[in-house]
Order: sequence, then C-alpha cells, then structure tokens
Amino acid sequence: MKQYSTRTALLHWAIFVLVIAAFYLGHQLDESKDAAAKLSMYPIHFLFGDTVLLLTLLRIYFRKKDGEPLPANANPLLNKVAAATHLLMNLAVIAVTLSGLVTAATSGVIDAIKRGDASLIHDFHQVPAKEFHETFIALLLVLVAFHIAAALYHQFIVKDKLLRRIMIRRFDN
Repeated sequence: MKQYSTRTALLHWAIFVLVIAAFYLGHQLDESKDAAAKLSMYPIHFLFGDTVLLLTLLRIYFRKKDGEPLPANANPLLNKVAAATHLLMNLAVIAVTLSGLVTAATSGVIDAIKRGDASLIHDFHQVPAKEFHETFIALLLVLVAFHIAAALYHQFIVKDKLLRRIMIRRFDN
C-alpha cells in the first residue's frame, strides 16, 4: 500500500480546511467588538469545531481499518517522530474541541445563543477553560506547522513524492 485510503485522504483534507475555518472564526470572535455579530458567529464556530472532532475520530478509525502506507523514512527515529506528531495532532484536536465545549458551557455563550442576548456572555478572561482552549490551539498550530514543514521538506528537498500518500487522486507508483 503506497497511499492512504481515499476516505482517509478525504477526511485529512476536510479536517485541514475546517481547522483553518474554525481558527479564522475563533480569531474573528476574539477580535470583534460587535456583540450581535459575535452571537451569530459562535454557532458556526461550534459547528466547525465539533465537525473537526467527529471527522478526526472517523479518520483515526478508517486509518486503522483501511491500513496505512509503510513508513516514509528509512530512519526509525524519524518514523517515531512522524508517528508521535500524528498522535499529538489528534490529541490536540480532541483537547481543543473539549476545551472549547467547556469554555462554551462555562462562559454563558450557550444561554446567550438560546436567548439571543449577548449580554449573558461573561468576560472570557474570567473563564478558566478559555486559557486551556487557547493553549491547545497554540499547540495544535505548532504541530500543524511542523507537519506541513516536514511534508514540504520530503516533497521538495528529499523529492520522495511523500504528498502522494495523502492525495485523494490514486497513483500507480
């Protein structure tokens, strides 16, 4: 097997796009001073985050069920680093989502959305879970940046066509 399954590849790229969208929306929420706009953005941010969690769990399942390509490196240490990076990214996605759920549950956001009243949202600086959410986001971003840099290194420096492994398109070689 030289490539991940089509469904694993589809989930990989869908998660990538949704993580970017969720991060962007979260940043917009953090920067916005317009309470009504924030109230309308929260459900979308929650939906993206929850979908990322669901798709990540599905990807983990299908990666185990469908199998995966042989390790990309001849060096066992680099293969362990790659495996650890993938594991940590999955754990970070789970931690980001769970800390986001706890932040939403303890900040008044859910009640504010239900009632359409932005004044019910507490100051996020006083919501302890928000700090964890931001820490896990930072960790996830570092891991994603490392993952992308490693993939680009393989693709353009080592020139081993590593990116073909996760492409949706099927390749013969």
